[in-house]
Amino acid sequence: MNNKEFEDFFKDLEPADIPLAPDDEKEDLVFSSFFEDKTTPAHKKDEEKPLDTVKKQKEQEFTFEDDIFAPPPSDEEEPVFKAAPAKEYKPEKKKEDPEKDSYAEKARKKKRRRLNTLYNWLVTIIWVAGVLAVSVFIASFALSSINDLVGFSKESREVEITIPEGYDLSQIAELLEKKGIIDEPFTFEVYARVKDMDQKLDSGTFVLNSNLGYDQIFQVLKRKEAAKNVVSITFYEGMKISDIAKRLDENGVCDYDEFMLAAQTETFEYEFENMMGENEYIYYKWEGYLFPDTYEFFTNSTPRSVMIKFIDNFNNKISGYYDRMQELGMSLDEVITLASVIQSEAAYRTDMDKVSSAFHNRLAKGSGLPYLQSDVTWFYYEQEIMPYVEDEALSDAYHTSYDTYYKQGLPVGPICNPGLNAIEAALYPEDTNYYYFVTDREGNFYYASTLAQHEANIIAAGRG
Repeated sequence: MNNKEFEDFFKDLEPADIPLAPDDEKEDLVFSSFFEDKTTPAHKKDEEKPLDTVKKQKEQEFTFEDDIFAPPPSDEEEPVFKAAPAKEYKPEKKKEDPEKDSYAEKARKKKRRRLNTLYNWLVTIIWVAGVLAVSVFIASFALSSINDLVGFSKESREVEITIPEGYDLSQIAELLEKKGIIDEPFTFEVYARVKDMDQKLDSGTFVLNSNLGYDQIFQVLKRKEAAKNVVSITFYEGMKISDIAKRLDENGVCDYDEFMLAAQTETFEYEFENMMGENEYIYYKWEGYLFPDTYEFFTNSTPRSVMIKFIDNFNNKISGYYDRMQELGMSLDEVITLASVIQSEAAYRTDMDKVSSAFHNRLAKGSGLPYLQSDVTWFYYEQEIMPYVEDEALSDAYHTSYDTYYKQGLPVGPICNPGLNAIEAALYPEDTNYYYFVTDREGNFYYASTLAQHEANIIAAGRG
């Protein structure tokens, strides 16, 4: 577009009421309008024109930029745009991976299951431990109560006790516990009430044995005159079961025949019972194990309750010698059997030790003297077994089982109830080379190492 065309273009656009500038000024006018200084105050010009004319003129003012880029004029009313209300800010949620969420959820559930399992196990263990603890306590208390009730496995010891006037059952039970008569005062109280003895125990001074059962204690305490029903009996070392049974019967404690039967058949629950002899030809099962001592009994007692006192005392006495038995390689049955033979042969400890030495020397391997040849073993068969066995063959079997002139080594079982001296002599023999001994009629002993010496001793002892 040349300058001419450009000027014509602007002429057409000029409003009719605005006079054109002279020709010599047209060019200047066009370019001055195009490059008009915007800082020139135009309102002064507008003030000289009417308002409508100014408004219309302003609407028709045109610049190059307006002509090219402005939209065409429209008669429609320009829409009014309202600002949209401000939205509340909400944090954008993270998109979750379903597979990842599923894995995490499974892990959480698995962890919860493990924790629940652990918790259940802990609860179960605690519950079981509690039940076991309670069960052990109850079992222990029950066992202790039963032993206390019957006087089982208790040390035999006499105790003098004074019950003051006005003492009730609880006070009596506490006093009995303090004196060592009972171990379980609560059980004693309960049993006394069950037996209707809570109002029948008398005051006064009594002598009680620490191994008495509750019923026996009641008999002593319920009346002062009940003490007349308690008898004290001494049993000497070397007494046989038949001697013990006879003395018990004579004092009204129990029947002779009933006691002899119990001595053959009764069974208790002592640990040492497994170490007793089991040979079929042992005539009295409990011979040798009724420890000789002084005991108190109630009259009209059962053989079993009487035997418990002897056996419990034996158990307490022998408990300290098991290590020595092991050193010698001897069983409990062998020790008691040997002690019973020593007890029957000698009355004093010094002689017991030498007699034991002679027997140990004979029993040693390679001694050449396998028979003890002890007269007392023959006497036991003759007096204690032969009169009561009618069958001849059976009698001969007992004979060869007890008589050490026929039986090598020790007899099949004890032949009396030895005391502590004889038991210790069997375990700790004197160190000698004796193989023989003989006694005179005054009980003096003659020992020998050879048969020739022994034959000379027999003549010297007046036995030849």
